[in-house]
Amino acid sequence: MPAPIETRAPGPPTARAAALWSDLADLLSSDARLSAFARRAAWVLVPFGLAMVLLVYGTGPEPRRNWYGDPLGNDFVQVWAAGRSALAGRGAEPYDLPVHLANLQAVCGQECRFAWHYPPVFLLPAAAMALLDLRPAYLLWTALSLALFALAMRVAAGQRDAAVVALAHPLVLCNLAYGQNGLFTASLLTLGAVLADRRPWLAGLCFGLLAYKPHFAALAPLLLLVTGRRDCLAACVSTVLALCLASLALFGTAPWIGFFGTLGDTNRIILQNAAAGLDLNASAFGAVRLLGGSMAVAWTAQGIVAALALGLACRAWCRPTDPTLRAAALVVSAPLLSPYLPVYDLAPLVPAALLLALAAHRAGGLRPHERALLCAVPLFAVVREAAGLTGFPLGLVLSLATFASVAGRVRPWSAAPGRQPSGTGGLDVRTLTAPAAAGSGTAA
Repeated sequence: MPAPIETRAPGPPTARAAALWSDLADLLSSDARLSAFARRAAWVLVPFGLAMVLLVYGTGPEPRRNWYGDPLGNDFVQVWAAGRSALAGRGAEPYDLPVHLANLQAVCGQECRFAWHYPPVFLLPAAAMALLDLRPAYLLWTALSLALFALAMRVAAGQRDAAVVALAHPLVLCNLAYGQNGLFTASLLTLGAVLADRRPWLAGLCFGLLAYKPHFAALAPLLLLVTGRRDCLAACVSTVLALCLASLALFGTAPWIGFFGTLGDTNRIILQNAAAGLDLNASAFGAVRLLGGSMAVAWTAQGIVAALALGLACRAWCRPTDPTLRAAALVVSAPLLSPYLPVYDLAPLVPAALLLALAAHRAGGLRPHERALLCAVPLFAVVREAAGLTGFPLGLVLSLATFASVAGRVRPWSAAPGRQPSGTGGLDVRTLTAPAAAGSGTAA
């Protein structure tokens, strides 16, 4: 049973402060108390966060604006607008920036500065959302992202409480408030990483569905290729090809021509001009630029971090490693490869931390720095604000702290050769990820 959380009678301010400090110290020294506190806090934060998203961002005084006066669903409005163009047979319009901005203004009645950088495969879900009006489409988008994320966390952890705790993470609320797709990205990465050996075709499907975000999707097929996981790689490649063919069949070649034609503009708008704001980009590249560094220094820093991330992922997947840590290594490394990492795309750090905690629990408990990292989770709520107000790249610091904690457990002796490590979770995971039939073609 988890350790009970003690309550203390009110006293003088100094006594209350001492009691609070004692409670915080207990969280930093006891896995049981930290776990119990996280579960109790999650059951309060999850319904509160969802209610705030639905009321503040999902409704408003006007049909297509929220209570802040921003477009309903914030960034989601451009997904809906692009989908509406695709349904009307004008799938190339999102890649024509002046036309796309005019479409957005027609939708929400105000100027927007959202540029469309996604490959045409993302027009498939965008068109599906555009079949509904903006408000129900945003609510459906929110529900689907939450449902898939909860499923992924449940599969990874094998228990409901861990999934609820993950849903209380500030990055979850961040994605819902922005109307972004970071929860889909984190969910697909997690499911693919956890199921790669047990359900290779399903894992490959999840990896392939990440084609809408190529800079996140590239790492998984590379690891599948070098480790000989043939079935999973075949499913991944087949899924990507199917998505590309579907987008060609439904929207024609014009969106693809527009996409490839705007890649240079994407680099200029996002990286060189930082049109979205230096405070939004939590990558190593963005951190250097935030601190006033040159483009050359920013690219050097990004190259170093990307090399470290690639090295960890290859180490975890090419040598005998606990499957939980192997999944954590992929999930935590994929975002670090990209020079553009907006704060909502830090969402894969949530399952990375969850998988790290599971591995630590089976290994005897969290280390002090790992426990401190989990206690620092509330800081994710102010990543962008910290960068904007102080110029401190808090997002990169938290990302590298999570990365270092996973790397600290992925060591040559973390799993002895010839011995199969334990699974990635509890009963639900074993049920869903039962061993695949012989001859699946996965790596030994």
